[in-house]
Amino acid sequence: MKLHNIDRLSKEEIFGGKVIASYRQWLKKHHQETKGYDYRADMAVITHYLQNIDYPEGNLYRNEALPLLKKYYRAAHPDFYENDEPSFEQIKELFSEIYAAPVHTRHRGNNAFTFVDLFAGIGGFRIALEQLGGRCVYASEFDSSAQKSYGFNHGVMPFGDITKQENKNRIPNDVDVLCAGFPCQPFSLAGLRKGFSDEKKGTLFYDLRDIIAAKQPRIILLENVQGLLSIHNKDEEGNSLPEKTIDTILSILRDELHYYVQKPEVLNAKNFGVPQNRNRVFIVGFRERQEEDYHYPTGEGIPDVHFGAIRENGIVDTRYYMSNRYWQTLLRHKTAQRNQGRGYGYRIISDDDFGHTLMVGGMGLERNLVKDPANLNVNYVVDPRGELNHDHIRVLTERECARMQGFPDYFEILQGKTPSYKQFGNSVAIPVVKEVARSLLEYAEMNYLLIE
Repeated sequence: MKLHNIDRLSKEEIFGGKVIASYRQWLKKHHQETKGYDYRADMAVITHYLQNIDYPEGNLYRNEALPLLKKYYRAAHPDFYENDEPSFEQIKELFSEIYAAPVHTRHRGNNAFTFVDLFAGIGGFRIALEQLGGRCVYASEFDSSAQKSYGFNHGVMPFGDITKQENKNRIPNDVDVLCAGFPCQPFSLAGLRKGFSDEKKGTLFYDLRDIIAAKQPRIILLENVQGLLSIHNKDEEGNSLPEKTIDTILSILRDELHYYVQKPEVLNAKNFGVPQNRNRVFIVGFRERQEEDYHYPTGEGIPDVHFGAIRENGIVDTRYYMSNRYWQTLLRHKTAQRNQGRGYGYRIISDDDFGHTLMVGGMGLERNLVKDPANLNVNYVVDPRGELNHDHIRVLTERECARMQGFPDYFEILQGKTPSYKQFGNSVAIPVVKEVARSLLEYAEMNYLLIE
C-alpha cells in the first residue's frame, strides 16, 4: 500500500498481504506493538464482519472489527486528522473490493440457511452450499496460498489455525450446517496412515469434536478419502491397534455428541455429473432425528459428463506439453511395470471417458494426460526443457482441473500450476457435495433455494 491517501484497497492488498509494510509503519508511528502482527487474522475479522454486517452473526465480529477498521483507514490516510472520526461509509469503501469477488458477486444475498466452512481449502463446500441458497458465516483454512485464493473468490479471508481457542470462539452458535473436509493426509492410503497418532493432523478431528459440542449445528457434513474406512489407530510406537479410525470417529459423533449418524457412504463423483472417477467417503449427522431413516443420494437421473465436455476448446500453451525426454521415460516405465505384472503408469484420458482421481503432488498429473494435437508449435518450439514430445501429450491445465472438480468458470485461478494443482486436488467435487447437502436439508425439513 502506498504512503498516500487511498480510498479503496485492491484485493491483492486485502488478501495478498501488501498492506503489511505501511500498516506496520503506522503502528510504529503510534507506538503500538508490531511484533507478531498477523494481518491475515485482522483481515479475517474485518471481512467476516463486513460480509455478515446485515445479519445477527455480524454482531459476533463487531467489537473486534470496528477498532481494526478505523486503524486500517487511518493507515491508508496518513494526512487524516488524528481527532477526526471517519464515517462508516468511508471505512466500508476502503474494503469494498471484497464485495466484487467473483463467486461472492454471483451468490451474494443468499440466506435460506447458514453454514460454517471448516478446513475450507479454496471453498468447494462453500460454492456447493451457496448454490443451494446458504450463507457462510465462518470459514477456516490454515494454508496461506489457499487462503489467498479463497479471499479473491469469496471476498473473505478464512481464519487460520482452528486449534486456537480464539478462532473456535468466533464460530457462531447454532448454525444450520457444519461442513468439514478434515485433513485427509494422515488417513490416505497413499500417505503414512497414522490416523489419530499423527500429532499434527490426526488430532484435528478432536478439535472438530470440540467445535461440534460447543456450537451444536443442526447438521454435520464431513468428507474424507475412502481409505479412512480401512485404517487402524496406532499406539505411541506406531503399531496398529484393533480399533479402526472410522469407529473412533463414529463413537465420538454418536456416543459423545449424541448425533444421529448413519453409516458412512462412499460416493463416486462420476455418478453426479462430474467428469472424474473419484471415490470419497461422506459422514453425515443430525442433531435431531426424523421419523424416517436418512438415505444418501445415488446420483440417479444425473447425466454422465465426460472429459470432452470440460477440456480446453482453444489451443493450449506449449508449457503444458511434456518434454520428449520425460515422455520417453514414462513409456519405458510403463513397459517395465507391465513386464512385472503391475498396472501402474501414465493414463491418457479420451474425450468419451471419465478422468482419473485428481491427486496432489508426486506423479499425480500423470494419471490424467491428454493427447492434444491442436498446437502445431509443439513440433517446432524451442523449450527450456528441451524438445517437446511429438505425440502431443500434455498435462491438464489449471482450468481443466477446476472443471474436473465442478468449479464454475467464474472461479478465478490465481496461482501457478503447482499450487493450483494442489488446491484443486485437495478440494471436493462440488456437484457431489451439493447433492448430499440438498438431501440433508430435505431430510431435516429445512428450506433451500436452488440458484444454479
